[in-house]
Amino acid sequence: MKKLVFASVALVSLCSGLIVCSSAVAQGFDGQAAQGQSGGANCAQITIKDAAEYNAYANATSQSAPAAKAEAIEAFLTQYPNSVAKSEMLEALMGAYQSVSAAKTLDAAKRLLQVEPNNLRALTFVVYLEHQQSNGNQQMLDDAASWAQKGLSAPKDSCMTQADYDKVKDLATPVFYSAIGADDVAKKDYKGAIDGYTKELQSYKDPTQTTVVPALLDTYYLGQAYLQEDPKDLKNAVWFLTRAAQFAKPPYQAQIESAAEYWYKKYHCAQNDAACNSTPPQGFAQIQQTAATPANVFPTADYNPSAAPPPPSPADLAHQAIVTTAGCANATPAPPPAAPSTAAAPAAADATAPAASATATPPPATSVPAPCSDNLKNMALSDKEFILSNGAPADQGAIWGVMTGVTAEVPGVVVSATADSVQLAVSQDAQQSNKADFTINMKAPMKDVPASGTKATFIATFDSYTQNPPMIILKDGEPKVAPKAPVHHAPVHHTAAH
Repeated sequence: MKKLVFASVALVSLCSGLIVCSSAVAQGFDGQAAQGQSGGANCAQITIKDAAEYNAYANATSQSAPAAKAEAIEAFLTQYPNSVAKSEMLEALMGAYQSVSAAKTLDAAKRLLQVEPNNLRALTFVVYLEHQQSNGNQQMLDDAASWAQKGLSAPKDSCMTQADYDKVKDLATPVFYSAIGADDVAKKDYKGAIDGYTKELQSYKDPTQTTVVPALLDTYYLGQAYLQEDPKDLKNAVWFLTRAAQFAKPPYQAQIESAAEYWYKKYHCAQNDAACNSTPPQGFAQIQQTAATPANVFPTADYNPSAAPPPPSPADLAHQAIVTTAGCANATPAPPPAAPSTAAAPAAADATAPAASATATPPPATSVPAPCSDNLKNMALSDKEFILSNGAPADQGAIWGVMTGVTAEVPGVVVSATADSVQLAVSQDAQQSNKADFTINMKAPMKDVPASGTKATFIATFDSYTQNPPMIILKDGEPKVAPKAPVHHAPVHHTAAH
């Protein structure tokens, strides 16, 4: 920033360090608004020549209470909108509003950027606050990511020392990459999200900063992004989920640990390996121990769990589920041999992936002998879903023949919902991935729409399904209402007749 003088008398330098907007952003910073040092000869000296303007400036900068200081600065900027001190006063206004109002802090930062488009402190405020306040708003996420890209290339102000610039840059860089990663996740650009979150974690000079929020939360999001890739990268997903679990607080720690174990088994454990599929799975403790070392932000050289041997194809498993059901030994023909797989090991380990021959239009329902039909009706819903998603046409048709038009209870976790329709994650895979595999279309609009993440049960009629993407669709849905507890009345004493 520039030095301000009145009648050749030096005032205070406002080349201050970044005044952080939350304790989360402040990690790794000393928490003080560091009194900056000018850049010496690079700082041009400017002079307030008008005595009244100088007095207003001196009054505003001398206020100690944040609210009073902000009010005085606003008054100064209103009275002197073209003051030579405008940039410095706007930056001081950001700091004053920091403990008063996030919205006003954001407004002050944007006003400063109109004057100084490359102001690194203002860019950091704008990116952080728009990211935190977005609450899923795509436009705000896009704006935060756009400002973040600008911030990554913002040059050093000529009035900042290199040490001050480096300090602000070290704090700002992970804030910028975090916003870029969140924006990419919202747009389902998971490769972009992985790149953003990876660069964020790489930008921390002290690895212990990655063991606390916000970096710890983004470590978890990085693991989730690897799960959302197509195909999934389970090896990296397991590492970052496990890493996040080691430093997370209850109750989130147990939830993240459970997800990490689940995907570790999916990636590493053969189906017939009981020790590997135990809880906790064999070999997982070593990964936990390695990931719990603060310096091990990324997978270490000795983190190399091998991929499990390819299991039977999903189509073969679906067929076996049919023909091993009582009365169904010859109900459907065996599926044709699967073509040699060229998919990466993580994808092969994911038995819920649709079969290669999957189509968006499923085959029609087909009838099977009565004893077989009766037993298929009693098959678990998760098994029926697996066959519809992965089976050969004949096996799909056999299962759909005993499902279509049937009214049943469907429990699951709500992914999203409106009054007229609910996207429900029913299978364990769907719940772990937070992806809907059932659509419940309501008979009548719901008065109370369930929130995302809540468990719910619906009563509805199977209507149709698609194999790729896997989705079972039901109609005439209604929320299952818990039965009312019986009312017990006190016994009535009757006087005996005489």
